[in-house]
Amino acid sequence: MSIRINVPNIKCRAGATVSGTVSLHGDQDIDVEIITISLVGRCKTKVVRSNGQNRSTTYRGRAPLLEYRQVLFKGPNKMKTNGHSWPFSFTFPPRCVARGADPFKQRHGLFDINPQQSLPPSFASDNHSYAWRGECFVKYELEASLIGNRTKIFSLGDLKTEKTLDFTTTRDIETFKPDFIEKGQKIACYSLRLQPGHEDGPLTFKEKLQSMRTSKLPVAMFNLHMLLPKVGVLAHPLPLILKMEHDTEASTAPSPPIVTLRKCIVELQANTYIQCIRDEIFREGDEQRDWSTEFHIASVDYSAQMEKAPPVGEYMDLQKLMRIKVPWHHKPTFSTFNIRRTYRLVVKLSVDCAQKTFKAEFATYKFDLLAADYASPVGALEQEMAAPAYGDLSGQLPTYQDAKSASGAVP
Repeated sequence: MSIRINVPNIKCRAGATVSGTVSLHGDQDIDVEIITISLVGRCKTKVVRSNGQNRSTTYRGRAPLLEYRQVLFKGPNKMKTNGHSWPFSFTFPPRCVARGADPFKQRHGLFDINPQQSLPPSFASDNHSYAWRGECFVKYELEASLIGNRTKIFSLGDLKTEKTLDFTTTRDIETFKPDFIEKGQKIACYSLRLQPGHEDGPLTFKEKLQSMRTSKLPVAMFNLHMLLPKVGVLAHPLPLILKMEHDTEASTAPSPPIVTLRKCIVELQANTYIQCIRDEIFREGDEQRDWSTEFHIASVDYSAQMEKAPPVGEYMDLQKLMRIKVPWHHKPTFSTFNIRRTYRLVVKLSVDCAQKTFKAEFATYKFDLLAADYASPVGALEQEMAAPAYGDLSGQLPTYQDAKSASGAVP
């Protein structure tokens, strides 16, 4: 015997209604005290730190985000397990409805401790190293529970089943003017090929020896500038601008040389920060950990066909050249009670000048990644007015300590 939950769509967002049916099926009668369905959200963290000699210390963190409960049936009553079903319906709120004291002793500035913060997206990440391992997740679930008749000795007992929901966030800005941060790198090209008549063709042995003494060679000085966006939108084009300027005053070459783009790689570095507490009755303090993961999102390489390599001018739109987009499956930037996800944007490129290759790397300190979907003001107003759930809403969210005791504090 089990409880079935029928959910037409497990992808949810604020203001969306999740509905379905809880059903009993089987071939035995059952004594039922109460049947409930709950919409719950929680974010959990865990760090296991190795102390050597097969010993370790475990830290955990559990922060509730929301919990709404509907009572579908009240007994006690003996029921046949076939032919019984109860519909349910919940509406996701735009913000958390968590209550209770902050469980962490040290308030870390990375995390958002506002009890009515916006709901974070569904999320999971983990990292394993030699000395420690960490994991975290933000999870939303429908939980159906059946409590048997506690007054009878021969009862089938309690039943519980869960269905995970994929919650996605929305952004509140439809369109915005791109805001860039500029990074620069100076390059000095010493080469005999900068002299007229030596641009192409093989060098003689004497010329090769001469090329080893940079002090006697002509030099071309130029600056590469990369305009990196501070904000991006998932699944939307990501603008990247490469600019170049020749430093004619510092150069001794007769004329500015041609600089061509050889290779360019765009990467996204995802940084995950977590916070948890000692998993003992007498807690000694908090534990913070972080890790990063790099994702390759776009690239172009002309190394095998340099004749097709485009020249780098005063202004080069890399978006048109590479069609740069952050894939939709990544999570937007968010910060909640004990989990934070941020990003850095990194561009690695190489250019050719006078048959020499020069490498450059540009990175942002902070890159905000916004959700792909836009929530219109009208939709936001409807979300504010929408009832968070239908039915019995008497079940309030427990404090952190109550929730931890009830669950055993196992993420």
